[in-house]
Amino acid sequence: MKKVLMIAYFFPPLGGSGVQRTLKYVKYLPSYGILPIVSTVKSGHNFAYDQSLLKEIPDTVQVHRSSSLETLWLRSLIEKFAHLRKPQDVPESNSENVTESNSKNVTENKSAESLNIDQRKSIKQRLFEFIDNYLFIPDSKIRWLPFGFLKSWQIARHEHVDYLFSTSYPYTTHLIALLVHKFYRKPWIADFRDPWVGNKAMQKQIPLRIKLDAWLERKIVQNVDHLVNVTPSLTEMYKKRYPEQAQKMITITNGFDPDDFTEVSPVAQKKFTLIHTGIIAEAYDMETFVEGVASFLQRQPEAQGNFQALFIGYVPPKYQELLKNKLPGNVTILPYMSHKEVLNYQAGADLLFLTFDQSVDIAYSGKIFDYIGVGKPILGLLPKGVAAQLIQERKLGTVVPLGKSLKLADAVSLYFNSWREGEGKATGRQVTATEKCADFNRVNLAGQLASLMK
Repeated sequence: MKKVLMIAYFFPPLGGSGVQRTLKYVKYLPSYGILPIVSTVKSGHNFAYDQSLLKEIPDTVQVHRSSSLETLWLRSLIEKFAHLRKPQDVPESNSENVTESNSKNVTENKSAESLNIDQRKSIKQRLFEFIDNYLFIPDSKIRWLPFGFLKSWQIARHEHVDYLFSTSYPYTTHLIALLVHKFYRKPWIADFRDPWVGNKAMQKQIPLRIKLDAWLERKIVQNVDHLVNVTPSLTEMYKKRYPEQAQKMITITNGFDPDDFTEVSPVAQKKFTLIHTGIIAEAYDMETFVEGVASFLQRQPEAQGNFQALFIGYVPPKYQELLKNKLPGNVTILPYMSHKEVLNYQAGADLLFLTFDQSVDIAYSGKIFDYIGVGKPILGLLPKGVAAQLIQERKLGTVVPLGKSLKLADAVSLYFNSWREGEGKATGRQVTATEKCADFNRVNLAGQLASLMK
């Protein structure tokens, strides 16, 4: 059996959608005669952790972990530095003996104290921003580089691996693989789950950073044997960017694992339930969602006590406030939960909500494949792009353009009325994923990756 060293930051027990792609490769590659050996971090930082995912790693797969130096010592040092010049305490004034003169002095002292506090905050903030902008290149996980390289190089030599594989985000994984590749000349596959240069959500818009990112990306592309992207649009983008390396480019999409849905137990809901799982980013058009749902509820008063929107995962504070203020009694926000629990909730939903901002037009969201797997209709509040196209072409649900709240209200009304006429049972698309989307089966996708290692 051939061996592949897989360098990945996001790997169980870290949770979230970024973990799934690598985990499923590790799970299914052995069935194609490829034995993965994983090099990852000891204690990575993420918004989500899911211990249950560890059970999916085959017993035959070794997982090696190295320090990523992600401790809070640097933050603590900066906090102390920012407080070195702490202003002297100003005594509180006594209203009985304060004259106009000393009252003015106290006011000036308090103003100076406030200014100093603001200056301290500014110093601290600027230090963090400087480190993030000019030292953490290409990303904040760069601290893993020396440890990840040494561990990965040792594994490659000791296990006599036949292939190298690195997956981003973070892009630091590709730098680790590049160094290993320099000292251990075996075929290397770089997996771009997201684009690097031009990624508005990830890339710092600083001239120096843009140039460095472009240089680093080119180094990766020049040295890899295969560059894998998750959508045909991304593959075409990279072919145009590096025409001399076009023969290296290949598309392997994200997908769903049939095993994830064999023991799903739908969480029963008494009301018509719209569910979103995962992260709501600050840039998302949640205003349109709120306006649309509010309009729907206003049109159909009978829905007020029979409709709920359920958000599972991270919702920024500003959107938590917006949802609760504008849709009181109709919104519930639950914290991150295990992947299996999320699937149970999705399976019990009547409508699955998907949204992202205008910048995400050439990539699928990982959650769309879970949505496909549970077989419930999808309501997409989306820009024109591959995700919207997938929903429309495969007849997976309804797509509403960003900013079109009345169209969103119409769509929700359509699904709600269908549910009501079905006496509380969803009557939308009840078709299994394998019937419409077999090409997104994780087993088949692992086979596509394995074909690069023959």
